Amino acid sequence: MKLGILGGTFDPIHLGHLHVARAALREGGLDSVLFLPDGDPPHKTPETPARERLRMVRLAICDEPCFWVSDMEIRRKGRTYTVDTLLALKKEEPQRELVYLIGSDTLFLFPTWRTAEKVATLCTMLVVMREGDQKAAVQAEQRKLHQEYGLVSRLLEARGLPISSSQIREAREKGEDITGLVPPEVAAYIKDQGLYLG
Repeated sequence: MKLGILGGTFDPIHLGHLHVARAALREGGLDSVLFLPDGDPPHKTPETPARERLRMVRLAICDEPCFWVSDMEIRRKGRTYTVDTLLALKKEEPQRELVYLIGSDTLFLFPTWRTAEKVATLCTMLVVMREGDQKAAVQAEQRKLHQEYGLVSRLLEARGLPISSSQIREAREKGEDITGLVPPEVAAYIKDQGLYLG
């Protein structure tokens, strides 16, 4: 069993997230992808309550049989750290192989992660190129992190889509259409709930 893990604030989840998950499923030979909305992440503060973000993820993946979502990071008290999540998932099913999905921009932040060395022993990583990053620089960072932390990572052929959650929030504040940036069910939910209107 090879489980992909896609964490994030998902504030809101968008087509770029689904694109990465599908590419990882295909290229990484994964059995499934677990979406993990952050509870209280150390690097950013979500604008939208956890229950809303969780609901949007559920709506986005409802027709994807290989995708599922967990609220384990939301339920955890205090700061949410990747190492704690990986340890919990390993405890649930020790034989399961864990593959963490990250953008190339996040790869460069890996040395700042809490107990990065421990994380490297618990999972491998699939890295998607983000717009603006250079492939040679990312590959050099992969080699460096393998030497310094033992992190095994692989670069996906598929590149990330030029969509961000902040772009969607800004569009909503300006009254602009977000069709084509998020799944239709998510767009309808955002509109119905009046989210991201400032």
